[in-house]
Amino acid sequence: MAVNSRALGKPKAMAFRATKSTKAKASSKPANQAGRPTASELERRKALAIAVATELFVNHGYAATSLVDIAKGAGVATRTIYQHFGDKEAMFREVIFARDTETVLQPPLVEPGDTLFSALCRVADYAYSVTFRERSIGLMRLMIAESNRFPDFMRSIVNSIYGRFRQNIRKMFSSLEVAGLIPPGDHKRSAELFSDFVLGSSPIMTYTSWAPSAPDNADRDERIALFILGRFGQQIADQAKTRKAEFAAQD
Repeated sequence: MAVNSRALGKPKAMAFRATKSTKAKASSKPANQAGRPTASELERRKALAIAVATELFVNHGYAATSLVDIAKGAGVATRTIYQHFGDKEAMFREVIFARDTETVLQPPLVEPGDTLFSALCRVADYAYSVTFRERSIGLMRLMIAESNRFPDFMRSIVNSIYGRFRQNIRKMFSSLEVAGLIPPGDHKRSAELFSDFVLGSSPIMTYTSWAPSAPDNADRDERIALFILGRFGQQIADQAKTRKAEFAAQD
């Protein structure tokens, strides 16, 4: 009996077409399953790159840090750094912006039972925390070192940092007036005088590593007592530790 060779060839052709179809379906899977990073993974890598760049810039300075160093520390290709951040100057600006806008400390509030002295102690502690925490010291040392290279940029960042800091203190003085602990007045000026008086020369001495230490509680208390007396007078100074905050009743 004769065998039809064409008939025998059809199953092979069908099998071949089925294989191509299977491959086509496999290739239609989402790109993430083929190795492309997800959006959350990209954000994680960017955050890691900024953290590595921050450490390198702070410890070694702008000139001695390269994008190759940053990429190596972050475990990514140098071209990835270029794609997400641009050149080294753009990476440096990203680091400064990230440190300026990262989570800030909760500003102080006037609380029931506060005296003027206890409330201002809390404001002073807030000022010390903002000024002397490790991230602030690293940022300011980096900005001082590179201020000649990026004068306008550094000026704008410093104005932003100090403006936000003093605005929080000004709000506290406004609340102290509402609570009946201080008279009406120029609270913006009070915030400027208070921050300068309680901090003194400690920030610059710390940022330059000449005398890296924050004022202790005894020093803080003495500064606050002198500030109250000089800014608000003897009568308020005499009541600063005894008169309690008064809040209007809510309807």
